[in-house]
Amino acid sequence: MRPAIDPQTLNAFVDGELDLLSQREIEQRIEHDDALRGEVQALRRLRQHVRDLADYHPAPEAFRQRIAALVPAPATLPARGLVRKGTLQRWVNWRPMTVSFAALALAYLALNLGPWPSAHDARIEREVVASHVRSTLGQHLVDVASSDQHTVKPWLSSKLDFSPPVPQSLLPGSVFLGGRVDYLDGRPVAALVYRQGAHIVNSFVWPAHAADRAATLSEDRGFRIAHWSRAGMTHWVISDVNRDEFEALVRALEAAGGDR
Repeated sequence: MRPAIDPQTLNAFVDGELDLLSQREIEQRIEHDDALRGEVQALRRLRQHVRDLADYHPAPEAFRQRIAALVPAPATLPARGLVRKGTLQRWVNWRPMTVSFAALALAYLALNLGPWPSAHDARIEREVVASHVRSTLGQHLVDVASSDQHTVKPWLSSKLDFSPPVPQSLLPGSVFLGGRVDYLDGRPVAALVYRQGAHIVNSFVWPAHAADRAATLSEDRGFRIAHWSRAGMTHWVISDVNRDEFEALVRALEAAGGDR
């Protein structure tokens, strides 16, 4: 019989703070341990409840204008509002600043680029990276191998409690490989798999109550990641294609907005 997982480690797992190997070991135990799975789900419900009750206060417009006058505007992509989260870090590394000026820059970006990634989003991002790595290294890219959305969509719908949008083609050179059922954010999700040149693209989608928001881009361990919410669905996309191709892929998936 395996030893019980201490509460501190379990909380770290829920927060996404464990290393990849430890995270995977607990994921495997959850698959076969109903009691442990219940504990994890209860912790995640508690986290979500706290986030839902969080109180947010917008800054006055006059304060926004004063901050904007002090800090150069960050670069953003014009198409559909994609924002690079690394903008501030590159600017900070390029030019030394006093502590007070850095604080003003942080305040400016927080006000003008929207909220900083929450602990919840940061945890999901780590889960997305882990799932992508497992799918590519373990040679388990798809459960249903087909380039036809009319084959993949019904199969996924029969395995999930929702019907995912299944864009069939994205960019010239993109190949739709099929789909699989994965597990993210404490629930089964749809994973749509594409090949862009020699690179694999995983597109995860599941229902969400979040309001629509444009895609946000980030990078982690050599992978490019994007996530957005639209029409009651949360989307997370990951690949190691170059930046221009990845941004074009994200725009194509956003524009698809559902089935083609």
